[in-house]
Amino acid sequence: MKTLLTFTLALLTGIARPALAQGMSLKTSSGAEIGIQISSYKYEEDVNDAFFMSLEGAKIGLAGSVTRALEDDWYWGGDARFVTGNTNYRSAGSGEKTANPDSYLELRVIAGRDLEIGSQVLSPYAGLGYRYLNNDLRGYTDTGASGYRRVSSYTYVPMGVTHRFGVSPVARFATTFEYDYLLQGMQRSYLTDLTAAGFNTDLDNLQRNGHGLRLDLAYEMESWSAGVFYHYWDIAESEIGTFTKPGFVYSGVEPHNITREFGVLVKYRFQ
Repeated sequence: MKTLLTFTLALLTGIARPALAQGMSLKTSSGAEIGIQISSYKYEEDVNDAFFMSLEGAKIGLAGSVTRALEDDWYWGGDARFVTGNTNYRSAGSGEKTANPDSYLELRVIAGRDLEIGSQVLSPYAGLGYRYLNNDLRGYTDTGASGYRRVSSYTYVPMGVTHRFGVSPVARFATTFEYDYLLQGMQRSYLTDLTAAGFNTDLDNLQRNGHGLRLDLAYEMESWSAGVFYHYWDIAESEIGTFTKPGFVYSGVEPHNITREFGVLVKYRFQ
């Protein structure tokens, strides 16, 4: 009986070890993903460190990505994200307005390399990103102030690292930290929507200083993953732009602003 028990334990141990060794890889692999996210979004502007306006609300979005593993542990990939929802507007001088359509599209390409460190993998990367946001404030606030459309675009360089370690033969945990360096932003305020004011041009403001941060935590299996994320943008006051109406020329800036987004993301992976 003792001999049989010893043989059985040895057999199970021999089976378990290869299973663990042949478990889910920690390295970046080729494939595609599609996912859905739900998030809480807040955008704030300030002038001379004093509150100026904010947009806040819940959003839902779709995310997709394609990754290609190359030789010598190099990899490249691209991802896209479209997020939409309604936000509530609040201003220090114009009052409040609810249910304002707000959406953004983000496109990115990155390249990096996997680095094995013991039983863990670090995957640093860098690339190029583009973010386009559309906010529609047309209508009237509770104080009777008129709103207009606002569009902003950021071109930036994402630089980050993903850390992965195994939690079972069929699952791993991944943490990604990223710094986003703003190359250029452009904010367009459609002041021609304010028909009563008589403006015949819109206001364009160039943004040259700013950065973003990202933190993503995910539990990943072969076909499914789930996690949480936090995205942050801090954009400095813009350069001066001009807008006109017949016989007059005006100037304006886009104030310093901060965007915060916190949410959950579930993805399905295609091999």
